[in-house]
Formats: sequence, structure tokens, C-alpha cells
Amino acid sequence: MTAALIRRSILPALMCGAVFAPVPAQAGDIQTTTGKHFDCAATLTGEIATGDLDKIRALDARSFASGTRPLCLDSAGGSFAEAIRIADYLYDRGIPTAVDDGAACLSSCAFAFLGGSTPGKGRQPEPNKSLHLNAELGFGSLARVLDAGQYADGQTQSAMAAALKSASEITARMDKFQMSADFASKVMALQDSDILYVDRVDEARALGLRLEGFEAPSSLGDEMVTRACIRENADFDPETSRPDQSIYDHRVLRESGASAHRKATYLVEAIVDGVPSWIGCQVELTSAPATADGPAASIKLRMSKEWTTGGNPRLREVHVRLVPEEWREFLFRDFWKLIPADQTLQEARKMASADASASIIVDAVGDLPRTTAGTEALMDLRFDDRQEIQNRLTLLGFDTLGADGIFGPGTRQALRDWQDSNGFDATGFLDSAQRDVLARQSETQYAEFLEEELREEAERQRVQNAPAPVFNRPVAQNPDPQPEPQGQRVRVCQRTIFGELVNCRIEFR
Repeated sequence: MTAALIRRSILPALMCGAVFAPVPAQAGDIQTTTGKHFDCAATLTGEIATGDLDKIRALDARSFASGTRPLCLDSAGGSFAEAIRIADYLYDRGIPTAVDDGAACLSSCAFAFLGGSTPGKGRQPEPNKSLHLNAELGFGSLARVLDAGQYADGQTQSAMAAALKSASEITARMDKFQMSADFASKVMALQDSDILYVDRVDEARALGLRLEGFEAPSSLGDEMVTRACIRENADFDPETSRPDQSIYDHRVLRESGASAHRKATYLVEAIVDGVPSWIGCQVELTSAPATADGPAASIKLRMSKEWTTGGNPRLREVHVRLVPEEWREFLFRDFWKLIPADQTLQEARKMASADASASIIVDAVGDLPRTTAGTEALMDLRFDDRQEIQNRLTLLGFDTLGADGIFGPGTRQALRDWQDSNGFDATGFLDSAQRDVLARQSETQYAEFLEEELREEAERQRVQNAPAPVFNRPVAQNPDPQPEPQGQRVRVCQRTIFGELVNCRIEFR
């Protein structure tokens, strides 16, 4: 072979240089302490070397808790062949992997990491690989430009054969590792001691990684609101709108007051089929008592249906459109799924850091006006109107303790409960907008209620107008003749003191 330059960059330099020169480092070690962020069943540290798989096999399988506790990795690399064997074992046994806060998994370690999985419902395991935002994951090659003159012919041939074998090992596992051809080509193009770090959201997603380490913020940033809403309706993403549905206005609205940092409304206007169409989305940051898994912060959101309007809708109009919609909720730890693909992990950390709220500029648009006895009086409710409102509230589960057409304490409390459940100020008084919302929410139930009322009224009328029943004494058929009395007829009378006969009667004797 001539003294040509053989670049391992044209091969998948995935063997991490172990063939060419040993890396002076400590052999791999298994630690059974839990991690800083992840509940690690064990952590593999140091250089990956032959025999490390046996150390992992020696662990109690129950410590992985049926695929819920990961094997954490913190290694600068080592034996590529051993890393591949570890990856296969983890994948086949349904053992997840993780790179913990502050840890680094580089070179051959990255391939062992890609084998993380969870037992699937069928026979096929499901990939399960988690990367902390403050961790490092890098694919690299310790390859140098090989000068054939530096090696005997047999050594160079051995190097070429090992590199080609490594290429086939990775190619055969691309589906298992969730490694795209594009990403694999980038790894294969690495030269010398270059390392390809996974430092972008789209790269993490392409490898099927789950990003963790977001701190639950004290308030919502505008970017969070925007991404959460676009997740529900990608057609209204201003950055990717279609030619036939162009987005030309979108903004985040906030009410003034304490709730401004925890609840915001995203409003977007698009031209759909030549007609301006609006969509509103409300996002709310909630929190719950912390658990063993960390803070239970979550994001709730609801999105309106499309509607057209004659101009920029007011916040109040948007809220009226949002009220009938259902809330959806997801844990804040999954917020990384909403982050734009082109963002780096460093930018993602800033977006979700605990002090993100400090950079929020609240552009107050005003509080919603409170309903009062005056706003209710303006509707001039009649007796039947009040009964209808009471029935609608009761049908929705807010018992007014009767529908007598009088708004007493029971009705006022039911109104307050209904307002509170729908994001209105719980004043116990209505206005026309809230009455419209109540009517829309109870439309189906109230229609069924009216039908039942009609059926009951028809039954009452039928009973009332039915003819009275006639009860006639039954006539005996062919009655037998009564027997004649037997004996002699005798006239019996009483005589007074004056000799007169009185009280006379006929008897048979």
C-alpha cells in the first residue's frame, strides 16, 4: 500500500480510536448511588472497557424497577465494541439510560446511551433515553490522519477492517438507535478529535431523546405562551403558515394584576380563503405540591374555534370565545416538546429557568369588568328569564335549590360557583355576555329539559281532559222469580183507649 492518507472520517469513526491507541483513563466503574436529577439505578463512570457489560449484568435486575429507573452514564468513551454490546443488552432488556445533571457521555459512551429502552406492550422494546439540559452528549472520533508509512501493511489493513466493521455495526442498528441517515453522515464525517455535540433541540428529537431539567418558572414567558398555543394548532404558526392561510398578526395579551404572570392569551389573525379569521388560546401556569418526582408544575391551555370579526377583537371578546372550550393540561417537565427546533439547549435552559419571569414585560390590557347588580338590572330579566337561568345552572351541576324565578341565596351561590369555574369574577351577578355563555354551555341539556317538560305537560292534559268514568250497577241476566210468601194474610192493628184502630199492617200467619 502506498503512503496515502487514510482518513477515518470517510469511515464511521465510531470505534472511537480504541483500535489505534489506548486512552489512558481509569477502567469503567459501576456506582449504585442515585443521581442529582435522575433516580439512577446505577451509574457507569470512567473509560468503557471489556468486562463492563458483565458488571452491568451483575446488577440486580429489580433495581431498574421494570424500566422506570435508568442506568446513568458519565464517561469520556473507550471501547467501541464493548459500548455496542452494552447498548444491545440495555435495549433487549428494557433498561432506560440517562445522562445526569453535570455529567458527560462522549464518544463510544454515546452509543451505549442510545441503547436505552423500556419494555414495550408487545415484544419490541420502546426507546427510553433522557438527557439533562446541563449534561453533555457527544459523538466523536479520536481518529487521526493515518499515514500508511507509519504502519506495516498488516496494521493498516487491520485498521481499515476494524473501521469497516464499526460502520456495519452502526448501520445495522440505526433503527434501534433512532439515528437518522443525516445524523449518521455527520458523525462519519468527523475528523481527528472532533466531537459532534448534541446541543440543539432538533438533534435531540431526531435521536428520540427526552430532555429534562427544566425548572418550573414562577410565571409564563411570552415564548412559552406562543409555543404552547402553536402546539395545538400548527397551521397558525406565524413562521410556517401556508400560502393559503397567511398569518399577519399575532400577539400575547395579558391582564393587569397578580394573574398577569401566570395566565396569558395568545391571539392570532390569519387570512383564510381571503377572509380574516381569528383564533384565541389561553395558557395558564399551575402548580401543585411537590412530589418525589419533583415539582408538579403544569401548563393548562384551551383554544377557541375560528371566528371572523370586523377588526381587532377585544380581550373580553376573546375570553367569551374561550370559555366554552375545555382545558387541556400537561406537566411542565414536557415543555421541551414545545420549544422551536432551531433553538440550542442553552437557549432552552434560559427559556425555562426559574428567573425567566424577571424578563417578562407585562403589557397590561386591563381587567375584565366585574359584574354587579347594576349589570344584571340592565338585562331587565322577567320571571320566566330567571327561571330559565336557574334551570340552566342546575342542569350544569350548579344547584340553585329550586327554580322559583327568585334569585335568592341559593341562586347567587350557584352563580358564583359557575363564574368561578369559568374564569369570571365570582360576584353572583350576571351580565348579558355571561348569560350568553351560560346559554351556549347548557344548550343541549336545556333542549332536552324542554322536551321533557312538553312530554309531562301533554300527559297532564291527557289525564285532565279524559271523560269521567261511569260506574253502572250490573244487570242480572234472567233472574230467578222470588218465591211467594206462604200462610194466611191477617190484618194486625193497635187499639187506642177510645176504641180506635191505629198502626194497622198485613202479616202472613
